[in-house]
Amino acid sequence: MKRFSYILCIFAALLLFSGCADKFAARTQSAKQFRYYGLNNFEFSEFYTVSKYHTPSQVRNLLNVKVIELLNKKGFLTEDKKASAIGIDAKYIRRYIGDTSEEKKSALSYPFFSYTIKIVDADFKIKTIEKRNIPFKGTMSMNIKLIASQLTDKEYEKEFIDAFADMIANDIESLLLK
Repeated sequence: MKRFSYILCIFAALLLFSGCADKFAARTQSAKQFRYYGLNNFEFSEFYTVSKYHTPSQVRNLLNVKVIELLNKKGFLTEDKKASAIGIDAKYIRRYIGDTSEEKKSALSYPFFSYTIKIVDADFKIKTIEKRNIPFKGTMSMNIKLIASQLTDKEYEKEFIDAFADMIANDIESLLLK
């Protein structure tokens, strides 16, 4: 009798875990897909220009490519004309150390991001997320470089843009899974 109850407990546990796995698989497989044609609107601003960094069009292109890459990884993009459509308006504010002071410096400071995401489904229902003036938050080592005015390479700005794209992709995922 003891052995039978032991086998029964193992069997019940297996059923429980397989049920959880099925629910998770169903949730990930039923994630919505949508059409995305690129950024609708993109604004770029800075207090002054330092030529060694990315141009506004390069920032736009890097952001758009990274958003597409992240959404493809998550399986959210489709070419189906009947699928929901997504639109993204984004604003990137480049900052420099002391950019509001009289002494112009060329070292980067953390940028600010703003964006609006709109998903329009087949019934023309719109889901929207809007975020304004979100500051980039760097790692401890990047914070030390910021304080020492050592963020003077394009690669740092690429990290900023990647973080911006990651925020957008995560918010799109949260909209789609609601």
